[in-house]
Amino acid sequence: MSAQIKLGNQGKTIKVGEDMSATVLREVENKLLSRIEVELFVDHITRGTPSRKEMQKIISSLYNVPEDQIIIKKIASEYGRGSSRVHANIYWDKNVMKRVEPKYIFKRLGLES
Repeated sequence: MSAQIKLGNQGKTIKVGEDMSATVLREVENKLLSRIEVELFVDHITRGTPSRKEMQKIISSLYNVPEDQIIIKKIASEYGRGSSRVHANIYWDKNVMKRVEPKYIFKRLGLES
Protein backbone atom coordinates (compact mmCIF):
# COMPACT_ATOMS: atom_id res chain seq x y z
CA MET A 1 0.00 0.00 0.00
CA SER A 2 1.14 3.49 -0.71
CA ALA A 3 1.66 5.80 2.24
CA GLN A 4 1.02 8.92 0.16
CA ILE A 5 -2.63 7.98 -0.25
CA LYS A 6 -3.18 7.85 3.51
CA LEU A 7 -1.31 10.97 4.58
CA GLY A 8 -2.66 14.48 4.30
CA ASN A 9 -5.41 14.48 6.91
CA GLN A 10 -3.53 16.53 9.51
CA GLY A 11 -5.77 19.33 10.75
CA LYS A 12 -8.87 17.74 9.24
CA THR A 13 -12.00 17.60 11.41
CA ILE A 14 -14.73 15.06 10.78
CA LYS A 15 -18.19 14.95 12.33
CA VAL A 16 -18.85 11.44 13.63
CA GLY A 17 -22.40 12.07 14.78
CA GLU A 18 -24.44 14.80 16.34
CA ASP A 19 -22.55 14.42 19.60
CA MET A 20 -18.96 13.67 18.53
CA SER A 21 -16.25 15.05 16.25
CA ALA A 22 -12.63 14.06 15.67
CA THR A 23 -9.66 16.20 14.59
CA VAL A 24 -6.36 14.78 13.33
CA LEU A 25 -3.65 16.54 15.34
CA ARG A 26 -0.60 14.71 14.06
CA GLU A 27 0.25 12.00 11.55
CA VAL A 28 3.74 10.65 11.05
CA GLU A 29 4.93 8.05 8.57
CA ASN A 30 7.25 5.46 10.17
CA LYS A 31 8.80 3.58 7.24
CA LEU A 32 10.95 1.39 9.45
CA LEU A 33 7.88 -0.17 11.09
CA SER A 34 5.61 0.10 8.01
CA ARG A 35 3.00 2.22 9.74
CA ILE A 36 1.47 5.65 10.18
CA GLU A 37 1.31 6.99 13.74
CA VAL A 38 -1.78 9.13 14.29
CA GLU A 39 -2.90 11.37 17.15
CA LEU A 40 -6.52 12.54 17.24
CA PHE A 41 -8.49 14.93 19.42
CA VAL A 42 -12.03 13.66 19.98
CA ASP A 43 -14.73 16.01 21.28
CA HIS A 44 -17.57 14.06 22.94
CA ILE A 45 -19.18 16.51 25.37
CA THR A 46 -22.65 14.94 25.67
CA ARG A 47 -21.52 11.32 25.90
CA GLY A 48 -18.86 9.11 27.44
CA THR A 49 -15.41 8.25 26.17
CA PRO A 50 -15.56 6.45 22.80
CA SER A 51 -14.57 2.78 22.77
CA ARG A 52 -11.57 1.37 20.95
CA LYS A 53 -13.89 -0.27 18.39
CA GLU A 54 -15.59 3.07 17.69
CA MET A 55 -12.21 4.71 17.19
CA GLN A 56 -11.12 1.91 14.84
CA LYS A 57 -14.23 2.55 12.70
CA ILE A 58 -13.61 6.31 12.63
CA ILE A 59 -9.95 5.95 11.65
CA SER A 60 -10.83 3.25 9.13
CA SER A 61 -13.26 5.56 7.33
CA LEU A 62 -10.85 8.50 7.50
CA TYR A 63 -7.85 6.65 6.04
CA ASN A 64 -9.63 4.00 3.92
CA VAL A 65 -7.94 1.02 5.57
CA PRO A 66 -9.43 -2.17 7.08
CA GLU A 67 -10.18 -2.00 10.80
CA ASP A 68 -7.95 -4.98 11.55
CA GLN A 69 -4.88 -2.98 10.46
CA ILE A 70 -5.49 -0.26 13.07
CA ILE A 71 -4.13 -0.53 16.60
CA ILE A 72 -5.53 1.91 19.18
CA LYS A 73 -2.66 2.39 21.61
CA LYS A 74 -4.22 4.83 24.05
CA ILE A 75 -7.38 6.83 24.71
CA ALA A 76 -6.70 9.51 27.32
CA SER A 77 -9.76 11.41 28.56
CA GLU A 78 -9.57 14.68 30.43
CA TYR A 79 -11.62 14.66 33.61
CA GLY A 80 -14.75 16.78 33.32
CA ARG A 81 -13.92 18.10 29.86
CA GLY A 82 -15.72 15.76 27.45
CA SER A 83 -12.70 15.35 25.23
CA SER A 84 -10.03 12.71 24.64
CA ARG A 85 -6.74 12.24 22.87
CA VAL A 86 -6.34 9.05 20.88
CA HIS A 87 -3.02 7.53 19.81
CA ALA A 88 -3.24 4.93 17.04
CA ASN A 89 -0.99 3.04 14.62
CA ILE A 90 -2.13 2.17 11.09
CA TYR A 91 -0.09 -0.69 9.63
CA TRP A 92 0.46 -1.42 5.94
CA ASP A 93 1.51 -5.02 6.56
CA LYS A 94 -0.20 -7.36 9.02
CA ASN A 95 2.94 -9.48 9.41
CA VAL A 96 4.90 -6.49 10.66
CA MET A 97 2.04 -5.58 12.97
CA LYS A 98 2.07 -9.06 14.52
CA ARG A 99 5.82 -8.88 15.11
CA VAL A 100 5.84 -5.35 16.56
CA GLU A 101 2.74 -5.14 18.75
CA PRO A 102 2.48 -7.05 22.05
CA LYS A 103 0.00 -9.93 22.23
CA TYR A 104 -2.16 -8.28 24.90
CA ILE A 105 -3.01 -5.51 22.43
CA PHE A 106 -4.57 -8.06 20.06
CA LYS A 107 -6.60 -9.57 22.92
CA ARG A 108 -7.74 -6.11 24.01
CA LEU A 109 -8.97 -5.26 20.52
CA GLY A 110 -10.44 -8.70 19.84
CA LEU A 111 -8.08 -9.35 16.93
CA GLU A 112 -6.40 -12.67 16.26
CA SER A 113 -2.83 -12.80 17.56
